[in-house]
Amino acid sequence: MSDQHLHNLMLRYYKGATTPEEEEELMQLLDSGNEQVIKEIMDAIWKENESATPIYTQERSQELLREILPVRKLSVRKNVIRWSSAAAVLLLIAAGGWWLAQSRKAAVIGKQHNKTEVVRPGGNKATLTLANGDVITLEDAENGALSTQGGTKIIKLKSGQLAYNSEQGTAAGAPAALNTLATPRGGQYQVTLPDGTEVWLNSASSITFPTKFTGNAREVQVKGEAYFEVAANARQPFLVKTEGMEVQVLGTSFNLMAYSDEKIIRTTLVQGAVRVAKDNRNVVLQPGQQARLDADGGMKVVKADLESTLAWKNGLFTFNDATIEEVMRQISRWYDMEVVYPEGIPHDLFRGEMFRSEQITSVLKILEASGVNFRVEGRKIIVKP
Repeated sequence: MSDQHLHNLMLRYYKGATTPEEEEELMQLLDSGNEQVIKEIMDAIWKENESATPIYTQERSQELLREILPVRKLSVRKNVIRWSSAAAVLLLIAAGGWWLAQSRKAAVIGKQHNKTEVVRPGGNKATLTLANGDVITLEDAENGALSTQGGTKIIKLKSGQLAYNSEQGTAAGAPAALNTLATPRGGQYQVTLPDGTEVWLNSASSITFPTKFTGNAREVQVKGEAYFEVAANARQPFLVKTEGMEVQVLGTSFNLMAYSDEKIIRTTLVQGAVRVAKDNRNVVLQPGQQARLDADGGMKVVKADLESTLAWKNGLFTFNDATIEEVMRQISRWYDMEVVYPEGIPHDLFRGEMFRSEQITSVLKILEASGVNFRVEGRKIIVKP
């Protein structure tokens, strides 16, 4: 197929003039096409249509294009139909980015009864509750020392993360105090615990821990989702407790997801070894394995999908045959939005990656490649088959 034909199809798509057959052909051409050719054609389209009213500047459009093309393919499975790919991502974002007056009439994203609220992605947001009940809003706090508790200095670093440093000579006689770090919906945060263990908290999560670890074990409590890189100390095992379950660690990297709105608690081991215990049952995980605890107390070990599990920590949404409910729970927590299904829950399965840094409208446009429709009203996402 000639480059000119591809150019004509792209131009017709931007103007909302393509037929369903032409759109399918265009998706296939872009999915298998040369990235450099695609960029050149898009440059030509920009120049040919400078009179159009853009939503993004040309510089932002180029930035989006650079971000989109390297992203691994997005596909959606609906029965036996497979949609792809970087091409669909490219088209759906580009159509919203460069054409306002000529945007496709079928698009429902952004139609909010003339009341448009820009919903931005989450970021570094958390509160720290000290032992005396004082609450520090970390995004508002200045860098440097925040407090001293239990002989441990609490510091907000320039990187935005929190660190606990024991003060030599004073920590030995001071009692430990419990602190709680909590992220809201739309927040995430990183903390270095007193023993050097690093913890990343996902949105709507919390970790409660002492300002210094004493006794025979290092014990913390977690709600929501957290990724741990545990400092090795064979004489003082690291224990994570959540919802009646316990994860026992010596020195390792693992992810724990224990949200109240998820049916399964998942402990995923990246490296090292952990023991997952529930009542009188326990299993020892090997790297690449995941322990799943269901609502009835049943536990099983499966091969872990590390890419999907750790995507949130790496700034991505990654889905491998995820249901629309699984997808929307992640999106709901990260963008702090309510999701409703007034006409029932679609049965689509999603596979692919998207940046967590994108605005909600861009993310939903990508998902619309499945044929699922979304409407945004304020901070509510309405999902329709």
